[in-house]
Amino acid sequence: ILWVSRHQLNNEQLADLFRIYGDVEIVNFQDTVKSAKQLVEVGEDCEVFAVVLPPALLADLININQKPVIRSVMERVPTGTMIANPVTGKEEMEMAMHFVAWEQVDELRIVTHRL
Repeated sequence: ILWVSRHQLNNEQLADLFRIYGDVEIVNFQDTVKSAKQLVEVGEDCEVFAVVLPPALLADLININQKPVIRSVMERVPTGTMIANPVTGKEEMEMAMHFVAWEQVDELRIVTHRL
């Protein structure tokens, strides 16, 4: 599995990948993604792409690649601790990201027009 993210997989994400795919090898790609073609080349020996990508790159990857593309579903959960927002200086609830599930992206279509 090619894991495309600046972050490492957490234990829950990894355990769920093993549940879904069995005993797999994870290849990390933490560089800036320049194109979907770059990912296809990097992941040539991988059977699955697990990615954190902006919508346009995600759509490109799905359109030029025949391998499954999955992404981690995360939810923001309050920690119960109030912290100062570094941008506004105001007190707000601290949030943590918790893994929910993996989902396969079967289709993604983006339609735009230039303004």
